[in-house]
Amino acid sequence: MKIDTHTLKTRRLAHRSGMTLIEISLVIALILGLIAVVFIGIGSYRAGSDKARCQMQLASVQKAVRSSANMQNLEIADPLLAASVFGPGLLLEAAPECPNPTGAYTWETEVPPIGTPYGNCSFVGADTTGPTTTHVLTTTQTEGW
Repeated sequence: MKIDTHTLKTRRLAHRSGMTLIEISLVIALILGLIAVVFIGIGSYRAGSDKARCQMQLASVQKAVRSSANMQNLEIADPLLAASVFGPGLLLEAAPECPNPTGAYTWETEVPPIGTPYGNCSFVGADTTGPTTTHVLTTTQTEGW
């Protein structure tokens, strides 16, 4: 008697096709865990990108202030109002705004010495995942400005 191995294999495969409830639950739990890690990482990424954007805007303002002082032949400590730096037709079309809604920029009223920023950000807040963060520039960040 000859045994038909083809039908034997197909019966075995037909019986084992699909996933059990435990396997499906494990896959769903794994996917949910990965999604949670991504959402936690997005919060710290956003805080870091806000700080970098704020500091880049302050650096742009500093360059505009130096250019304005050079074009007007101003010396350090000469009066320089924000109205002569920000506005239509000036070096910066509009005054920048801090990317964080609780932060605000304050501007000096005179040409600052080299290494001193013309403006700074008032944002100081607690990061949800770590220590207190700030957008205030440090001396090492403004060296050579």
